[in-house]
Amino acid sequence: MSASTDVAAPDRSRKSRWLSITGLIALLLLGALSALDRRPPAPRPPSAPVSEFSAARAMDHIDRISGAPRTLGSTQHAETRDYLLDRLDSWGWNTEVQRSVGATHDTGDSTRQLAAVTNVVATMPGTAPSGTVLLAAHYDSVPGSPGAADDGIGVGALLETARALSSDDAEPRNNVTLLITDAEELGLLGAEAFVRDHADEFEHTVLLNHEARGNSGVPTTFRTTSPNGTLLEVLSHAPGAVANSAFEAAFEALPNDTDVTRFTEGDLNSYDTAVTGGGAYYHTPLDTPERLSRPSLQQMGRASLVMTRELAATDLAAVRESGHELVITLPWGPVRYPRAVEAPLAWAMLALAVGVVALSRRRRALTLPHAGAGAVAALGTPAAAGAAAFAVWKVAAAVDPGQLSVAVGVPYRPEPYRIAMLLAGAGVVLGSYALLRRRIGANALAPGGLLAFALLAVSATSAMPGASSLLVPPVLPVVLGALVTVLMPARWRTGRAAVLLLALVPAAVLLGPNVLGAFEVGLGMGGTLGTLFLAMFVWLALPLIENLWTDPGRPRTGTNRRRVVVPALGVVLVTALTASGLVVNRAGVTPPRQERILYSVDADTGKARWAAPDTPDTSWSRSLLTRGPAVLDDAFPWKDDQRLAHGPAPAAQLPAPRLEVLTDRARADGSRALTLRLSSARGVSGVGLWISGEQATVRAATVAGRQLSIDEPEAGFGILFDGTPGSGVEVRLVLEQHRATLPVRIADRGHDLRKVPGFAPPEDRVLVTPAVAVTSTRTL
Repeated sequence: MSASTDVAAPDRSRKSRWLSITGLIALLLLGALSALDRRPPAPRPPSAPVSEFSAARAMDHIDRISGAPRTLGSTQHAETRDYLLDRLDSWGWNTEVQRSVGATHDTGDSTRQLAAVTNVVATMPGTAPSGTVLLAAHYDSVPGSPGAADDGIGVGALLETARALSSDDAEPRNNVTLLITDAEELGLLGAEAFVRDHADEFEHTVLLNHEARGNSGVPTTFRTTSPNGTLLEVLSHAPGAVANSAFEAAFEALPNDTDVTRFTEGDLNSYDTAVTGGGAYYHTPLDTPERLSRPSLQQMGRASLVMTRELAATDLAAVRESGHELVITLPWGPVRYPRAVEAPLAWAMLALAVGVVALSRRRRALTLPHAGAGAVAALGTPAAAGAAAFAVWKVAAAVDPGQLSVAVGVPYRPEPYRIAMLLAGAGVVLGSYALLRRRIGANALAPGGLLAFALLAVSATSAMPGASSLLVPPVLPVVLGALVTVLMPARWRTGRAAVLLLALVPAAVLLGPNVLGAFEVGLGMGGTLGTLFLAMFVWLALPLIENLWTDPGRPRTGTNRRRVVVPALGVVLVTALTASGLVVNRAGVTPPRQERILYSVDADTGKARWAAPDTPDTSWSRSLLTRGPAVLDDAFPWKDDQRLAHGPAPAAQLPAPRLEVLTDRARADGSRALTLRLSSARGVSGVGLWISGEQATVRAATVAGRQLSIDEPEAGFGILFDGTPGSGVEVRLVLEQHRATLPVRIADRGHDLRKVPGFAPPEDRVLVTPAVAVTSTRTL
């Protein structure tokens, strides 16, 4: 009997080993397939049925409006507005134009951005409306960019959706309204004006906003308002829809915003959906129709059309009573569960993880100190993996900073860097495991990890509600699997491996797409987060990896050699991939590299400057920006104490902006009331004025009829107004003057650098969001 048992043990070990090998490969493939399964569908052709969404038909609209930048006040901006009204009129929608003045909120900065906005509104009345389905996108673009993706993709999706809805035989129950906002790029100003002027007319409204932070990728609904039960139910019926409650928390960490921020302030129920792949093209002259992903457009528009039709038939008055839910996305679509169970699930997972540790200790597989050390390692090792991935990217960026896009800081071809970062992160986890298993013990590391992940989930439920959806769904099945295996006899190695493999299936299905989605956001924060997801999966799979570590049926030879050779090969592979990323992203191989440059000339002194918010990292930018960062509020007053790299520039012969005093009177309380007219002598759209807090305290201000709130009058006062008519903009001020005279700094801002004498950008570069300012000082 004894001899038979000795022979069977190595045999069972080999079966467990091979099951672990094939199972891990299958899980990695499953994760990759789950990520690929989210790829947008093939675009529908122009011949698609009239009731369906066709990306080809939507692209006709995007081609039409994206021939030039649609900056406020430009010819293309006005022509685009006319085109939108013409198309919507032709399909029978009731159209109107909302003209107003939008303004940014008072954030404590000295400059308030305002604009004369022109929103396009089109409505299909409902037969018995319980509310309004509001579809939103913005039609302006940043200076220098034709905006095919940002936000041509949203405008194209809305127009094709409007055409498809107009072909329906039955009229909708609820009102359906298209809101195509203006001046989003200047600070969400069109949305701000709409909410201020008209939000009270849209009771029981559900809004679908369409955005882009790149030109490709999976359209993701990254935030919804709450209560969201009905919203998420409708979203789950849309083919290909992707959402995760943790995305909203991640979005808050990004330096971006959308019109939804203003809509939620107006108490509108909202979805916010965007594409984030291809971020290197974002806000650049390269955001052109031919570079826009047709599959991404198809997916965004198809989902919006399906959701609009369902919402148009829904009792929208009941949306606010529909409950609070969390959502994750599985291969068959979004899955919802009540927010009320978020904390109980996290605490239950923690209790089960404690049970795994307790049972393992009872069976003498670990000690409590070792389990605690395993938990600490499970927190520190993935963090180290993310740091290693981030370091790989930072090294590549430092070697060739010119490969980075200006707006997002990513290269055109990020794929080699993505693989290198993931390999570096996985290598850190496996290398740490190799060291820790000898000190802490293999049996303590995996249970300690489950304990650590459960503690993180519990913490997230209170610190960042919704974020636990990244942890509980993938980890809870593994905790349950670990609990089952710890109750199984130790000799059932193959059975234990099979249970763990099944328990890891949800983790592979959920974490695989999360890795890809994180990398679409970028290589810095996004790549680090994606590597953390992979590191978490590797840690969850440690019991299976342990089965591969040693083969009891074979003598342990060559171990020391493997300890050197395997890490060395990993370093070589990461280095080779990083080098290949540098090669495929080198100048002349990719689309043109990007530069950002600002120009200002003082009309009073003739002094001119180049400036940029970025550190000069190319020979061309260094030739212009010869001096280190400094505050240049005299040249670029709207930058509000931002430090800019700069250098001397040739003086352009451009006329100074005009400031006319219409009225000037002293008030009974000792304050001074001024009515001014500010205009641009050279006919550009942006004009502004600034008054130092040392010179005067502005107590009240009205610009173009828009009264501004002033929370911190002592901080100084400034406005920058875009969409200025030829006659100028009227500014009314009430101020307390601290000195005998009142110097007022004025400026106008355009975007045509061809006005600068001798300026010629390199042929292999594109300029991103350029600006040309003329400044002057008037004493009142």
